[in-house]
Amino acid sequence: MSRRLAQLTPLGGLEGGGVSVVVEALSRALLAGAEYSPNVFCADTSELLARKRWDGIRVTPCQSIGPARLGFLRELPSELTVFAPDIIHIHGAWTALSYFHQRFQHLQSTPYVISPHGMLDSWALQNSSWKKVVAGKLCEREHLSGANALIALCESEVQSIRAFGLKNPVVIIPNGIDLPDLTTESVEAPWAGEGRRALLFLGRIHPKKGLPLLLSAWAEEKKKNPRIADEWFLAIGGWSEVGHIDELKQQATSLNISMDVRFLGSLYGEEKDTVLRNAAAYVLPSYSEGLPMSVLEAWAYKLPSLITPECNLPEGFIADAALRIDTTVASVQDGLHKLFMMSEQKREVLGLRAYDLVCEQFTWDQIAKQTVSVYDWLLGGGDAPESVRFYE
Repeated sequence: MSRRLAQLTPLGGLEGGGVSVVVEALSRALLAGAEYSPNVFCADTSELLARKRWDGIRVTPCQSIGPARLGFLRELPSELTVFAPDIIHIHGAWTALSYFHQRFQHLQSTPYVISPHGMLDSWALQNSSWKKVVAGKLCEREHLSGANALIALCESEVQSIRAFGLKNPVVIIPNGIDLPDLTTESVEAPWAGEGRRALLFLGRIHPKKGLPLLLSAWAEEKKKNPRIADEWFLAIGGWSEVGHIDELKQQATSLNISMDVRFLGSLYGEEKDTVLRNAAAYVLPSYSEGLPMSVLEAWAYKLPSLITPECNLPEGFIADAALRIDTTVASVQDGLHKLFMMSEQKREVLGLRAYDLVCEQFTWDQIAKQTVSVYDWLLGGGDAPESVRFYE
């Protein structure tokens, strides 16, 4: 009989972004293994259960007080009590979900792990820092400290966890990806026939993603190399937060590159697949990430990529599967120039190396096995996995 696993996240729908994608994908991979039976607890939103991606996965929507993203899930303690999980996996931090989970823990004391998903990194802590200071004193620091283990996405997140003062056991388990079926025929993208290649950004449109840097760098490169506008354009796909997309449109206009930038809006399912299949390269000039699903997706589609070290995927640089850019206009411009000047063959080789890297290290079946080993250990399954790091 499989053990009962509760996965907790404030948002399970579209608004949950990459974290909700991780929760869904991990749940599906765990179901395939049959050792754990996952139940996802999240805010009840209008589109949550209407999406086909949750088919076959048990989801318990909880009534929320106020905006769902704040995690005021007042029904969470009672719903968890009914489910009676053997172990709990919390995704994210800095929401009231932590408080409501603690209320359940005061009654039941169930083993739990937390995946912060980069939310303890220095850039993330500085964003709305005063709110996090208050939240930390109220419940978040106690909640984090009480976890039986913390799951970091990469080495830099381990360092952030220790810098925050947490002494819990930590294990590095990255995000994963489901490999697309690239043998099927591709649908033409909206820009087919224009004769230009698409450099794609795909993800949450937020200041931390570094898109203003990208637009400025594009404008600078265009001044030095005017013909790029005839050969490339920048495709920006994703949902906007804090009105950032309007700022980017204004910036593109002021830099006189509006004709080189196409805003695609939110992309899901077949539409997203079409864009990834038809893009020529990918870029993420981010200031802060946990471990970005969008980069893994781009690699799975064999796209050459420009990424920053803050994307926390050094494997890409080590394997010569990605071009490094830093968070300055000059560095992003240099990366753009290298990409644009590459031969088609060299870009293809870069994309193939990225695909091989994903296949070797970042598929969800591999990630699920690593996660199960942590659950088993916490439930009395013998010695800790070798990858677990204890506080020294």
